[in-house]
Amino acid sequence: YYNIALHPSELTVANIRRHLAAAVPQSDQILLLGPPYKVPKDSTLQSEEVLNSLRLGDLEDDPSASATKSILSTTERTGARRLFLFSKQALSENAPDPPPCQLEPMTLTLPNEPGPSPLPPSQSPLHQALEVYERRFMLHLCQGRVLADGADMRLSSCRTCVLEQAVMARALRAAVSNLSVHLNGTLRTRSDLTSAFQTKTSGHAALLQRFESILSSLDGIPLHPALVSVARSQGRVMETLLDTVPVERERAWANQCQTSHQRLMAMFGELNAAFAQLGTTASREEEAKQDLMAEIEIKDLWNQVEGTGKEIRDRQAERLGKLTSDHGEVVKVIMNAINTGGGAAQAAFATLEEMSTASSEILPSMQSDDAVMLELMKRIADSKTRAMKRMKVRLREVSVAQSSIQRVNSSVVVLRDALAQQCENMVHLEHVAELPNSYRDFLSELRRRRAYGGAVTSTSAAMLERLASMRDDEVKAREKFLRGSGRHLMPTFFEIFAPTLATPPPLFTPQLPSMNELETLPDVGTSVSTSDAQMQGTASADVPTSGVSSASSLTAVSQAPPQVGEQETEPMMATGTIPEEGELHDQLIVSADEHSGHDLIVEPSGGTAADAERKTLAYENAVLRQALERMGGKPPRTYVDEARAAEQTGCTQKQGDDDEGAMLRKQLQDAKEQLQKANEALLEAKKQDPKESDKISHSSFDVGDIGLFMLTGRGPAGKRTYLAFHTNCPHRYLSTDCIKGTPDCVLGRIIYQEELVAGEKGTDANPYGLRVGTKFWVLTVEVISTL
Repeated sequence: YYNIALHPSELTVANIRRHLAAAVPQSDQILLLGPPYKVPKDSTLQSEEVLNSLRLGDLEDDPSASATKSILSTTERTGARRLFLFSKQALSENAPDPPPCQLEPMTLTLPNEPGPSPLPPSQSPLHQALEVYERRFMLHLCQGRVLADGADMRLSSCRTCVLEQAVMARALRAAVSNLSVHLNGTLRTRSDLTSAFQTKTSGHAALLQRFESILSSLDGIPLHPALVSVARSQGRVMETLLDTVPVERERAWANQCQTSHQRLMAMFGELNAAFAQLGTTASREEEAKQDLMAEIEIKDLWNQVEGTGKEIRDRQAERLGKLTSDHGEVVKVIMNAINTGGGAAQAAFATLEEMSTASSEILPSMQSDDAVMLELMKRIADSKTRAMKRMKVRLREVSVAQSSIQRVNSSVVVLRDALAQQCENMVHLEHVAELPNSYRDFLSELRRRRAYGGAVTSTSAAMLERLASMRDDEVKAREKFLRGSGRHLMPTFFEIFAPTLATPPPLFTPQLPSMNELETLPDVGTSVSTSDAQMQGTASADVPTSGVSSASSLTAVSQAPPQVGEQETEPMMATGTIPEEGELHDQLIVSADEHSGHDLIVEPSGGTAADAERKTLAYENAVLRQALERMGGKPPRTYVDEARAAEQTGCTQKQGDDDEGAMLRKQLQDAKEQLQKANEALLEAKKQDPKESDKISHSSFDVGDIGLFMLTGRGPAGKRTYLAFHTNCPHRYLSTDCIKGTPDCVLGRIIYQEELVAGEKGTDANPYGLRVGTKFWVLTVEVISTL
């Protein structure tokens, strides 16, 4: 124990270290405060709660002040804390072994001569014979006093030694607790690191393994003819997607990534080996069991000291009292015999002999108990010697484990940095792997931007035409007024009241934004070509795609475009069976396709206004198509090409056998009837239990259906407009009262729909700028999710 007296305001780590410098140099000091045991801070030491808990710990460590009179029996529920001091020098590998413990007094020297006699000197032979008894009792008293005092000192030494062993046990608890805090943190770090490492490196390994196959697949994806033409105009020859990749440089980079990947895996293996060296749960449990056995031994020694040792001390004290009283009685008998004389002296001899016989066993009993006390003291000293040696070994193990944990944590930091660098390096290869998808999105982006430019140009032209028409009407109206009743007005009206009454309306010549961007964008068409579809199929086969949802999560049934008649769709249903649900999921067609006929969506009209309306719808269609492709669906034109390819194959087979064609047409008719019945049953089921429908509707919209609404960007006064993803079911708009904020996509279940007819443009009766007389629907939905 090191007693430190400091004022609470002076209780800092630095002051404590200075006071303990006499025992352990400050450079070698390690302080732990707990539980939980950690390096203390000034703010922690000055806390009133911590000070009270330290006082409580002192009381628990003092058995004389404890109510249980026992040691090592309290748990952490009392809230007591302790501050332990460790020496770095003592924890080093070259630290000397602790010296053997030796308690004092190991030997007691009994006097051979009695102390001074209380009797007066006498020359009488009779009196001198009586004094012999007093000398004998005085010698026994002096020897008994030495034995009694020795028992008391030996009991105190035993108590102190056992209490010191208890402090050592608590100090070992503190060291193990501090080690456990760091070890548990390291194990958590290992778990997190292993999960992230395996996830990322498995993806890297798969990408490196199939990198050559990815390059081969890129060679099979032809570039769009417009892009090939642009490249040739700039003196470049590019025909496939692979031609856009610096192949040799990417291969060299892939080899470097492969080498670094192998090095990274080796580092991870070394780190796992280092983690394994930190010990297992079984080894830590075995060490904890040995520590517990050592504490049990300390408790047993304390019980022996408080039991056997204390009883011996008490018996020695009682015997010393007996010897003291006997000596006093002997002195009284002798003094009475001296004073009385005659026959009293003879009687005194008999009495003294009887007392001598009665006390003859006291001193041997004291010597026997002293031997037992000496044996107990030796056993306790040997126990402390073993405890100090074991303490040195255990603290050395803890110190080595702490150093190993620090090295492992440093290795974790290095591995994390290496993994981050590897992820950054792999980004270049991931660009190559994602190139097919990016190329498809690139074509979609070009189409959307060209559609946007066309829509802006046409809308601007329509606006200018409308303004010019309004000005012509205004000129005619003014001329009519001036040639009519205006010619009767006095000059005052023209000069004072309305100076511009006879002037023509101003000519409106706005500066429209330049659309030079359209000249820099290649014309890749308005729909997906066959090569684009091939590219998408190759990309889906070689490169894992990711998105908000897959095509199988969309509506199961879609109708063919208006241009594909019954004759054209027969080969698609030539099997005479209803397509499976998974096949129907992939049949996605977006309306307003430029090659699918606009007459089904917008009524025929002439002039720039109709052209602006048509190109605006084309832009909306491009936005919806791009959003659909990003969510995992196929481009709409893909389905048309597949249907035509199936039609050609079917037509070739029908030419050889007219009877077989008639049978197929009959099977097709039966399949259509079954499909119609299935649709009616599905509609009825949705009406009975709207919650049963979990597919996105696009060919029809009823209450209970789920609709996907895309942000189109149109609307008066900058108001955002959401249009339903559909197949030949245009003008389904989302009521903005259903949503909060401005999400890009809204997925919701229809709970109400209102059918309306567009009125004059620019009025509340036509909020979406539709052609006058066009039917449109405003849908109220229960929002399921937004993006």
